[in-house]
Amino acid sequence: MNKEIVNEKFKNAIDSCESGYGKYFLSKLFDLDISYTEDTCTVEFDVEDFMYNPMEVLHGGVIAFVLDVSMGHLCKKVIGAAVTVEMKVQYMKAVKTGKLTCTAEFLKKGRNISFLETKMIDGDGNIVALATGTFAKVKQQ
Repeated sequence: MNKEIVNEKFKNAIDSCESGYGKYFLSKLFDLDISYTEDTCTVEFDVEDFMYNPMEVLHGGVIAFVLDVSMGHLCKKVIGAAVTVEMKVQYMKAVKTGKLTCTAEFLKKGRNISFLETKMIDGDGNIVALATGTFAKVKQQ
């Protein structure tokens, strides 16, 4: 692992993070590129070695984090602030390098509870992981 690159990413994340979706520390640390269509949220990022587990492949926690971000951001854009109530992740392929893309979409939008699905795809179009999530709308005061 190149400690200089990790230190630079950490410093940039601290210096550029703010409150708000896509601007918080972890989003900046992992260089998440977040975009939207009317019905989807897509999160892209490049795998870096500091994201590895001891087996030297992308850590499952990083995968779960990005999957959750894609669904949570879609909720925020379409229905308003929401929190993850439950998430199930299925890991299908180990990854060491490359750009990964997660695209989230609603399975069902409810008044208070919504159900979403997201898939993480590698550069060759293979599914790395997929998740379903249940999100509860946050009541604004």
